Amino acid sequence: MATHGRDLRFLIIFALLMGVYYAASTTAAVKERFFPWYLTVNADASVAVLHAVGIDYVQRTHHSLNSKRGSIKVERGCDAVEPTALFVAAVLASPVGWLSKVPAVFIGTLILAVVNVIRIVSLFLSAVYWRAAFDILHLDVWQAAFILFAILMWALWASWASKGRRRAVHAAA
Repeated sequence: MATHGRDLRFLIIFALLMGVYYAASTTAAVKERFFPWYLTVNADASVAVLHAVGIDYVQRTHHSLNSKRGSIKVERGCDAVEPTALFVAAVLASPVGWLSKVPAVFIGTLILAVVNVIRIVSLFLSAVYWRAAFDILHLDVWQAAFILFAILMWALWASWASKGRRRAVHAAA
């Protein structure tokens, strides 16, 4: 019966945290300041990666990656904020100690940001070299893969963190 209470507590905390995220993401400050800034950061990072691998014909204008061969616009939803919020809420709601949660939040957020830049780069390359696949990659493959990746990261972390919790309980007994 104790696991049911723990599971219910997780679900309630998770739902509350996601509610806070959704409420905050609709405020004027977040919509008008944070998201445009963060979309530009994603576009800048993507252009930097492309330049680093020798693709120097791309430049950023606002949140768009542009070249003579093709372009994409990094829009709201292409920023990985929602899957990151999902991951962070799941970590924070998990029934383990804060010493496990804090590094997971920072490291997981960083990993998701890096994967998002990889996603944007791959979508730009698709727009340039394989335009017929762009919509499938953008709407069907990457959206689902990204959310699944965030859930998988949480599940792997939760498995690792709960093993550490069980070891600590057994050691104390």
